[in-house]
Amino acid sequence: MTSAASAACPKCGATTVQSVPIKRGSVPEALAAEYFRGTPAGSRADTIQQSVCTRCGCHWIPRTTQEHHLRAVSGQLGPEAMKAAQAEDAAAAIAAGKASPRTTMPSRIPVRTWIIFVTMVVVILLAIFT
Repeated sequence: MTSAASAACPKCGATTVQSVPIKRGSVPEALAAEYFRGTPAGSRADTIQQSVCTRCGCHWIPRTTQEHHLRAVSGQLGPEAMKAAQAEDAAAAIAAGKASPRTTMPSRIPVRTWIIFVTMVVVILLAIFT
């Protein structure tokens, strides 16, 4: 691991960031293309340098929309960008069939499980108080 001196974490703002080489195949093709767009034309390598924050553990591909989105969500780009990024995340969650974690209940528990649970609680309480 090598240290990236001028980088700052897009999530927590820490400057203790390390650069880790990862296989190009483990990165979505659009993100890899975006990463290589910022490098000289001849440097199409089999690895991509992924940045990792040593304080919070956040990892991202530098100079990509992924880094920009993380900075927006964390508020580093201002409150308007933060609200827009949160709206994007909510829209993506709805499109993926998931709702926001704040608005959903835990996974739906079958009625039979509830009946067993209530029966066991009643039996335990009767055993304690008799």
